[in-house]
Amino acid sequence: MNRPDARRGADAAANAPGRGAGRPASGPDQERGAGAVMVLGIIGAVLLLTLGLAALAAAQHARGAAQAAADLGALAGAAALRDGYDECARASAVVGRNGAETTSCTVPAAGVVRVEARTAVGLPGAFSSPGAAHAAARAGLRATGLAGDQGLGAAGVVPGSGVRAAGAGGHTNGQIPPDALCELSFAAGQRLRCDAAAAAGRLNGAFRAEFGRDLSVTDSYRSYAQQVAVKASKGALAAPPGMSNHGWGQALDLGGGIESFGSAEHLWMAANAARYGWIHPAWARPGGSKPEPWHWEYGTGA
Repeated sequence: MNRPDARRGADAAANAPGRGAGRPASGPDQERGAGAVMVLGIIGAVLLLTLGLAALAAAQHARGAAQAAADLGALAGAAALRDGYDECARASAVVGRNGAETTSCTVPAAGVVRVEARTAVGLPGAFSSPGAAHAAARAGLRATGLAGDQGLGAAGVVPGSGVRAAGAGGHTNGQIPPDALCELSFAAGQRLRCDAAAAAGRLNGAFRAEFGRDLSVTDSYRSYAQQVAVKASKGALAAPPGMSNHGWGQALDLGGGIESFGSAEHLWMAANAARYGWIHPAWARPGGSKPEPWHWEYGTGA
């Protein structure tokens, strides 16, 4: 009579939660899983650190390349400026040859060229966006250093290059006072350094004997302020303020036919002007860097 009850009690005891029946296993499989998670976490941290170091190295390399290109571009631009060529065209060409792009080129002071350049930064990773490294440099007659825009020792634009020409009475470019200049005898209101004005008068006498009229003068001495205005209106066609031979009172711009290559008046000037100390500089001749048939200079020897 009591056996079924005893059997039911035994079955209930067998099915009741015991020590291991409802508890997850804690053997070797669980330990291996925890170890795998830890290893994956370490690998992920190492990968992130590696990517970070690679990005830093790429940025530093690109920054150095941009600075080197800017330095070389500024030097090349300053040399071109000194020699009468297009300073920014030369600077941009040099920057490009050194694997960078010119973002800005200016002449912030007489004889000084400032260049800004950038290079691409190839950041690692499939989902990384390309970046850019930027650098700036400037060089010129007054510069004592290059990198990082340092070494000029002066801020802002200073009138004149600081270089004095013989016959300018110790004055700087564009700063010659009116009483140190002489008006041309054949062109009212046009002034030059006095020795240049005398030579222009002799040249004009020969020109008038040939063509029956005086030389037509469109420009002569330019003050520093006038040079700034001309540079603003003509851009690369005009010399930087403080660097123009107009500012020394030893350059003329001429019309009356001389402003056209191949005209009788221009051919006569090319054949005869040097007898009176006036020359057509190489950069202004046909095939020069900035052909200007109208521009003539006295005593520059260029």
